[in-house]
Amino acid sequence: MKTFLTTVAAAALISSAAMAQQDGPVRILALDDLTGMYSGNGGPNTVRAIEMAVADFGGEVLGRPIEVLSADHQNKPDVGSALAQRFIDEQGVSMIALGGSSAVGLAAQGRAGEAKVITISSGGYAPNFSGDQCTPYSIHWAPTTRELARGVAGAVVEQGGDTWYLLTADYVFGHALAKDATQAVEEAGGQVVGETVHPLNTNDMASALLSAQGSGAKVFGMANAGTDLETTIKQAAQMGLSGNLAAMLVFDNNVQALGLEAAQGIRTTTSFYWDHNDASREFGNRIMEMNGGQVPTMGHAGAYASTLHYLQAVESAGTSDPDAVIAAMKSNPITSGIFENASIQENGRVVMDMLLVEVNSPDESTGPADLYEVIATIPGKDLFLPAADSGCPLTAN
Repeated sequence: MKTFLTTVAAAALISSAAMAQQDGPVRILALDDLTGMYSGNGGPNTVRAIEMAVADFGGEVLGRPIEVLSADHQNKPDVGSALAQRFIDEQGVSMIALGGSSAVGLAAQGRAGEAKVITISSGGYAPNFSGDQCTPYSIHWAPTTRELARGVAGAVVEQGGDTWYLLTADYVFGHALAKDATQAVEEAGGQVVGETVHPLNTNDMASALLSAQGSGAKVFGMANAGTDLETTIKQAAQMGLSGNLAAMLVFDNNVQALGLEAAQGIRTTTSFYWDHNDASREFGNRIMEMNGGQVPTMGHAGAYASTLHYLQAVESAGTSDPDAVIAAMKSNPITSGIFENASIQENGRVVMDMLLVEVNSPDESTGPADLYEVIATIPGKDLFLPAADSGCPLTAN
């Protein structure tokens, strides 16, 4: 009898959540690192970006109000997965925007996929989101480690940086970035001569940098992000090694936190820079007015553009049914203008042009938000894998 009652209660909860998805408010959950090491990359500014998209859309869709909810997953996969399930069951969320740790995002994406809830990852950079762990309801807006590594490694090798030593964060994103960087360096004619794998959220990179220096490598490739990357750059500057660094993933907030004196000259690849075109400048200026001048990252821009695209798909489909909406998202044009030549593949992978940028020196910068010079635009078709080669089960023949 106890088992029966538990089953009935669970069924009622699921039924209630399903009804809420179709009849009540359209609820969007921002599931992100709101207070930890990746909160500057995503965090509160992701929530702001989503709220801005909702306001720009008009605050309602199909006659139903749009509500934005948020939750802090603390960069713990079990917490992120449990939160996704709770908001699906109790709030009937129609879409979950994922940011922060890739391991957390993948856990939440898997749970949401089982419940037929759409997920959009604008802050998870592991290739698995649109690769082997894709779901019929997942969209991967953030570029992957493959595009980030290939975009910068080829240029550095061509300039003579043909021997690399990797400094790798010990989790799924770091290992994926190191793997892709190695492949990109070798394809460009270079060689990776060694690697140090360090714990996530470490406060001492000196020994790793000494190992890199001792290897004789010309380039120290940073396969890490967030505060780990900032620590690496700061300690490299203290040791006189700044000229050796190459970064596959540097966020604008990292550059602002470090200061141009320490970060100048670093080249990296990004899908977004706030001062690149009219649409990006409008978005960037609005966010900076809200947050005291913090430059938005590609994760924040992705959260805005993807939310707007999701709501447009709901409107054009005439329903919030996930199958109809995901089909509309993949077929409808992406119209925000923030990301250039953007489209969505069958596996949920968003392909867009990427930017190769170089951090300005203090003398070159005209103000606190003038961080980069755009060196080149790299066509997305030259960087992103075709869906059939991604490993996503949706594209299996």
